Amino acid sequence: VSILRLNGRTITPGSANGTQRPPHASPDPRFGTERVLRIHLLEAEQLVAKDNLFGGVVRGRSDPYAEVRVAGRRFRSRVVKEELNPRWNERYEAIVDDIPGQDVEFTLFDKDIDKDDFLGRCKVPLRRVLSSRVVDEWLLLEEVKSGRLHVRLECLTPTPSTTLLEQVLHTNTLLQPPRGQELSAALLSVFVDRAADLPLRKGSKAPAAVASLTLRDVTVKTKTCSPTAEPVWDEGFSFLVKRPHVETLELQVKDVGGQPLGTLSLPLAQLLPSEGLALDGWFPLAGGGPGSQILLRVQLGVLVSQQAEEGAGGVSPAGGDAAPQPPPGEEAAQGGLRQRLLPSDSPPQPSGGALGQLQLTLWYHRDEHKLVAIVHGCRQLRPLAKELPDPYVSLWLLPERGRGAKRKTSVQRKTLNPDFNERFEWDVSLEEASRRKLEAHVKSTASFMAREKEALGKLHLDLAQVDLTEGGAHWYDLRDERSSFRAPQLLLLPPPAPLAPQHRH
Repeated sequence: VSILRLNGRTITPGSANGTQRPPHASPDPRFGTERVLRIHLLEAEQLVAKDNLFGGVVRGRSDPYAEVRVAGRRFRSRVVKEELNPRWNERYEAIVDDIPGQDVEFTLFDKDIDKDDFLGRCKVPLRRVLSSRVVDEWLLLEEVKSGRLHVRLECLTPTPSTTLLEQVLHTNTLLQPPRGQELSAALLSVFVDRAADLPLRKGSKAPAAVASLTLRDVTVKTKTCSPTAEPVWDEGFSFLVKRPHVETLELQVKDVGGQPLGTLSLPLAQLLPSEGLALDGWFPLAGGGPGSQILLRVQLGVLVSQQAEEGAGGVSPAGGDAAPQPPPGEEAAQGGLRQRLLPSDSPPQPSGGALGQLQLTLWYHRDEHKLVAIVHGCRQLRPLAKELPDPYVSLWLLPERGRGAKRKTSVQRKTLNPDFNERFEWDVSLEEASRRKLEAHVKSTASFMAREKEALGKLHLDLAQVDLTEGGAHWYDLRDERSSFRAPQLLLLPPPAPLAPQHRH
């Protein structure tokens, strides 16, 4: 017998009019077999010049963009102005199956005021990507005189493994593109089987029920059943999941006329300790009748990319000590994987005279030729006044100190343990990055009394001493703004919370 406990209520399959209800959902054999296609639109070269000058006497440029179509989805890149060799470095994701005859289609256009000009097209059979897993190549553009397109296509098969989830989240943080949506960490599959004991409409009439499911900004609906208090849908749906620890599936059952019949909120975190990352059985419907229930199978599959398997930075994020609990008077930050208790064998904590620590990830993104810095947070900052500070972090890649060289996080209010999880980039070669120094300043915004920004500590890193291929998150001791440079103490820590999709330049 299937027994599920949700929000303190225990539900077991009952019987209606003497008919025994099934204890588990009965999905189609193809349920849960979908995969995710990750499309990396890299660059193009030798495109046709459409914007010629002086009637074609002077060869001009084009303002190219790309459209991608696959499995009923359509994606469009940004426009690169006046460039015949554009670089996009954009990623898209689509849920796909192995139905024969499908292609991943790319069409390039030159953006114009009136009608966009055609710059060529190419395609890759989807079955080829599904069978080889990764396709990374230059594709010749068809129906034009010149041009080719560089793409990387990867098929991700959902894997029910919590042990891989941390590595995937950490890798996605490093690979997060500067434009576009956050990379997905998992695929959620939901099979809506049936409902039972739904409340009747006015006049004791049975409802014509329809169920809607929402995850973040995506909503899907089942078919509408004929009037009955025991509707059967037998439908499956899939959702891309960015952060399984914090996302919640919202389900609502309504009568076709709009009358609410019951709701269910299912935090995806409840799937993580379950065998096979799945729950299968009857769930209570809040706001319905006293025995209203819905029969579901909900399962989660982790999307392990090739980079995650190899370790994007060449090192697994597991191991190390955990972040300490904040001092009395402050609440622990809600950050998914980052929130852990301090083990007894962890390194000594900062002494009373220390200024606290700053957690950074420094990594060189070889595919995009960028130095990446992720500011995760600070711990145990030292207050300079009775009031708690409003800290932020500013970064300089020395020797530049111009206005365009500065990077700055958002401000966190009234805390000694701020969480930022913000990503910054510099367009430099790996050789050049190794010759630079990174300077970080932790400051508090000006208060009404002080009227000046308060310096909470600084960090000076010689990047020649940092392994930029590792991609791990590390804690560094902060020092006084007036102190001379000393090599910072470095403490290895587990991966921080998944990075929010914020990009600052």
